[in-house]
Amino acid sequence: MSNKQSTSPLAEPQSVLQEAVSNQAVSGLVAGVSHEINTPLGVNIGNCTLLIELLDEVANKYNNGALDAESFGEFLDTAKDLSASMLKNMRRASKLLSTFKQVAVKNTEEASMLEQVDIAECVSEFVAAHGMHNQASPIIFTVQIPPGAIVTTYPAVITQILTALTSNTLIHGLGVGKREHCCITLSLAPAGDGYQFNFADDGVGVSDEILPKVFDPFFTTRRGAGNAGLGLSIVHNLVREVLKSEVYYESQPEKGFKVSFKIHNLALC
Repeated sequence: MSNKQSTSPLAEPQSVLQEAVSNQAVSGLVAGVSHEINTPLGVNIGNCTLLIELLDEVANKYNNGALDAESFGEFLDTAKDLSASMLKNMRRASKLLSTFKQVAVKNTEEASMLEQVDIAECVSEFVAAHGMHNQASPIIFTVQIPPGAIVTTYPAVITQILTALTSNTLIHGLGVGKREHCCITLSLAPAGDGYQFNFADDGVGVSDEILPKVFDPFFTTRRGAGNAGLGLSIVHNLVREVLKSEVYYESQPEKGFKVSFKIHNLALC
């Protein structure tokens, strides 16, 4: 690591959103939502406007007896393309809204299921499920968590965090055609009333320029591939709001990406 690591993100807790009442955070979040939702809606408004104009044109030709088979066929082809585009954009907007709702996790059902959790067992179940549902996955897991690490917390939330972090590695850690596989190491260390959980991949890493932004809502370097940029923001909110912890992270190009947070014994909080 570079000499800058004395002030690295891992060495100092990062509050990416700051407080919920932060005007800057709220403004950025609203602007991000508006931009992401307005894009597909704007395309659909244009498509609907054009389709209405075409319908008027076809209706006029029909009423004047000038609608021939060729004109009607061209209309059907264009209407089909416009309808397909509108459906695609509506699905995109729906997906964005569904993903965005996960940012507000404080009152979700899964956040209310406080249980005694064997962390090794919880992680093993996640790894097994990932392999079952993604048999061709390029991700290789290494789990370094001893059995018997039991703490009262939210198992569904831990699973959601692992899912989002693994998805981030799949999207970004492999690079664009640079690697066929990526190893994720999951480890644990005792820390106060709970444990420090570490998620580290050996992927392409993140540049110093981008690293401070990775937990910002809607920040992504792969927007053209359909990514909304909410995965790590959701992780941040889950850790902060539900697990009552801080997110620590570090990375360098070609040296992977590491995220750590504390799993408190929430029965004592």
